[in-house]
Amino acid sequence: MNAPRLPGTLRHGYGAAAASLAIANTAVMFFLLWFLVEQAGLRPAAAGTVLLVGKCWDAVSDPLIGRWSDRTRSRFGRRRAWVAAGSLPFVLLFGALWWGLPLTGWLLVAGYALLLVAYSTAYTAVVVPYGALTPDLTRDYDERTRLNAARMGWSMAGGMVAGILLPMVARASGSWGLGAALLGALMIPGLLVMLRATRGRDRTEPPADLAGGPMWSVLRNQAFRRTAVLFVLAWTSIATLSALVPFFVNHHLRHPALLDAAFAAIQVSALICIPLVAWMARRWDKARAYAICIASWALVLLGLAAVPAGTGVAALAVAALCGPGVAAAHVLPWSMLPDVVEADQVATGEDRAGAFYGVMTFLEKSATAVALWGVGVGLEVAGWVEGAASQSAGALQALLVMIGPVPAAALALAVLLALLRPPMGRDAHRALVRRLASA
Repeated sequence: MNAPRLPGTLRHGYGAAAASLAIANTAVMFFLLWFLVEQAGLRPAAAGTVLLVGKCWDAVSDPLIGRWSDRTRSRFGRRRAWVAAGSLPFVLLFGALWWGLPLTGWLLVAGYALLLVAYSTAYTAVVVPYGALTPDLTRDYDERTRLNAARMGWSMAGGMVAGILLPMVARASGSWGLGAALLGALMIPGLLVMLRATRGRDRTEPPADLAGGPMWSVLRNQAFRRTAVLFVLAWTSIATLSALVPFFVNHHLRHPALLDAAFAAIQVSALICIPLVAWMARRWDKARAYAICIASWALVLLGLAAVPAGTGVAALAVAALCGPGVAAAHVLPWSMLPDVVEADQVATGEDRAGAFYGVMTFLEKSATAVALWGVGVGLEVAGWVEGAASQSAGALQALLVMIGPVPAAALALAVLLALLRPPMGRDAHRALVRRLASA
């Protein structure tokens, strides 16, 4: 029997915080590498190293905070308490990333790395407990897809705000810091709405069956490993694409004014495709819907790399076709993960949602850190010159390879794994829920 549908106020109230998190995450993914190279004056490899350090620490802190949130006791809720306490530091440190540092040489590199570590810690303290709240909101296989579709709809909206507003304000004012301050102010309401909408839905103390085993033991769960691989392959592709779009628009298309439009083309098409992805997951199952959408995205990235230099509108049209793949990468792995948490609960008798969400984001961020570092090193090895108005043919060719064939190969692997080794189907999940209900 299906669980009752969640009220819209809960689905969208919970999802509102995703807009706040996406504002910050999109700004960092799309523009921080560009900012460090073209505005702060770091060499591409040094900028990539800053991102590597920040992301690696971010990855390490994720499972720690996830496990701590499993064990938290608070009258405000064990997950919600973390979100409430971490929101203000998260917003303030995000803004600090973009103001520039009065340092030079290796001190400048170290300063940005330390600042990114501090920001990443605050971001983790909010995002991991927020995600780990999902299994407590509904146990229904399809309702989780609807919940995460609403969440990712808000996420896409927040991403569009960041992608358009930050460079727009930076150009108008000459200050990336002012743009970041405005985004920080816009992030606060969504976090407050989420805390109110989920009041009373979060456990106030750890369940009696919570054991003290190592958090890495979640990797023994086969369905989790399969879900994590699908998530990591999709999100490293998103991170690579995001970091390279400003370079692609400014130096390959040679139309800097199209940066906002290119970003909007990807994000708007993904937002529009979220209902389609949710319908496909209900019509078939999550893994098959994921495979179809990700395969289409791989082909689009190959097409994007083939767009001739100096092209404008045609490139935007190709970018808009990324929608189904980007939407699937956002929605489906996160709707698969709560199913895995329940499979683990049946197998072990433990409720370890925080550990699962923490390790999942650890794996994603570790892989993303390496990917972004590789982007920076790849650009430098190819001869990219920071701040230059034009780049060499070799540097531009490296840019096209990294924005097209490289992520397309990762996505092709994800398609094969989703079809040959899907994490969990609808019938298997419903059997698990019946076992939990009868326990």
